[in-house]
Amino acid sequence: MENRNLYLFIASAVLLLIGISGWAGHDQFSEPPRWAYATIALGIVCFIYTVWISRSELQGGMRLRSTRTGIQVALMVVVVTAILVVVGLVSVKHFKRWDVTPGNFYSLSAKTMNLLNKLDREKRRIEIIAFTRKLEESAITEILEQYSRASKQVTFKFLNLDASPRTAKKYEVDAYGTLVVIYHFNKEEIEKQNQSESDNKEKKKTFRSEKIFELSENAIANAILKTIQTEQKRVYYLTGHGERLFSGQGREAMRALAIGMRDDNYQVDELLLLRKKGVPENASMLIIAAPQKELEEVEVEYIDNYIKTGGRLLVFLEPDMKPGRLTALLERYGFKLPTSFVIDPESVRFELAGGNIITPFAVNYGLHDITKQLKGLATVFPTVRHVSATGMPKAGLHSEDLIKTGPGSFTVENVSLQNGQLAFDPKTRKEGPVPVGAAVTVTLDLYTLAQGQGPQSDTKTTTSEKKTNEKNEARIVVFGDADFASDAFIGAQGNANLIFNTVNWLGGEKDLITIRPKSRAGEPLVLAGGEGRFVHLFTVWIMPLFIILIGAAVYVRRRQLR
Repeated sequence: MENRNLYLFIASAVLLLIGISGWAGHDQFSEPPRWAYATIALGIVCFIYTVWISRSELQGGMRLRSTRTGIQVALMVVVVTAILVVVGLVSVKHFKRWDVTPGNFYSLSAKTMNLLNKLDREKRRIEIIAFTRKLEESAITEILEQYSRASKQVTFKFLNLDASPRTAKKYEVDAYGTLVVIYHFNKEEIEKQNQSESDNKEKKKTFRSEKIFELSENAIANAILKTIQTEQKRVYYLTGHGERLFSGQGREAMRALAIGMRDDNYQVDELLLLRKKGVPENASMLIIAAPQKELEEVEVEYIDNYIKTGGRLLVFLEPDMKPGRLTALLERYGFKLPTSFVIDPESVRFELAGGNIITPFAVNYGLHDITKQLKGLATVFPTVRHVSATGMPKAGLHSEDLIKTGPGSFTVENVSLQNGQLAFDPKTRKEGPVPVGAAVTVTLDLYTLAQGQGPQSDTKTTTSEKKTNEKNEARIVVFGDADFASDAFIGAQGNANLIFNTVNWLGGEKDLITIRPKSRAGEPLVLAGGEGRFVHLFTVWIMPLFIILIGAAVYVRRRQLR
């Protein structure tokens, strides 16, 4: 090939590379630059012209063996490239990603996946609108694509706040960085809206939306949950007896639990029974957190009546609580609550993670809906008592122990400190494993008949009572410790998963009973005993000495070969 033709060939290749680079490197949210197309076209023309004027030389070169080999290699490269392109196109439609990070941090959690699966089952359409600037769109796209790939019902788009003022006003957006999660009503819901509009002239919305200002998985999942739920369930904390508070500061407070319940779309309020004269009709759940004073007899009657109308009750006890009206009420529903204090000498092994002889680490879970997904997670109970339940199916009581301490644990009636050492009466010792939490489902009709009370005769059945009577069951969960759900310990190990699964089982939110979304945190490597000494000896002494010996051997060998 003449020099002129060679230079033309090189020039066409350069033009093609520049044009393709300009086309591939353009902003994905704007059109490719026109100069890129022009450069590619010029490169193609130049290449064709070079081939044409060099056709005689090319024909002569085709007879050479090296040329034919080069053509075969080129064809193989083209075939392999075509295969890779096809695989890439298929992967776009059938996307699969493997997350090998500890805890699968870059994958959607089981809670979010359950929620997205619910959208697919119920055909509920969710749209996410991101009011962001173009520079932020690529990063947000990567996050939101996880949701659109996991569910066909989820779509997303980007809007410019200044270019779309009507849409921004519709969803009450006034700042960049806002994401709006929108649930569009299905046909049945729209028909109900139209029927109600005949009585009310006011035009009603055909969607429900929730604004969020962060891109965390928890925020997006909670926003989707709030938009698809038609009503907000109400949870009441019993007060007036020195119970743990769900607001304020302090290690014993349960503020984090209340915040988590609000994230799951529960409304949390306090309840003074003597003032309300009963549990409110709109109560979806009642929580009693370690009362320090005895409940009045009338208050226990209010709670009992609430249970008999299909109520949901969560009770936290403490080892120092004495038997009283509350424990007597729970025992009538099959719970066993002996005065006890759990001791677990084996938990001393987990001292670096907060375990000690009176802070058991429990990993033995039952097969209940609350705990069946918690295998592999430990739960920490700082000072806990024995809590179990005995089922009586004929009496309408179905029970199951939720969690037990490990082998080697036992209970005693009381403990004290003597000369800095834990002391107890060995005569009261009862070997474990010890159950520290239990759940009871009450079939109301069978329970009422077993008690000889006959069917309910109250003719004033409220709307909330009708809903619970349709299920014909009440649910009760009791734990022998309140500290594990407090602000000081709810973030430890699997505590949050256990307590929130309990809340959602009581609230009837089956899709939320799962492992919670993970927060990214450091995971230090703890070396105990001889492990640390071995690492020190191996890295500081053995490895350097080994290298010195190898160097000396090589030096001696070379001297011998001279």
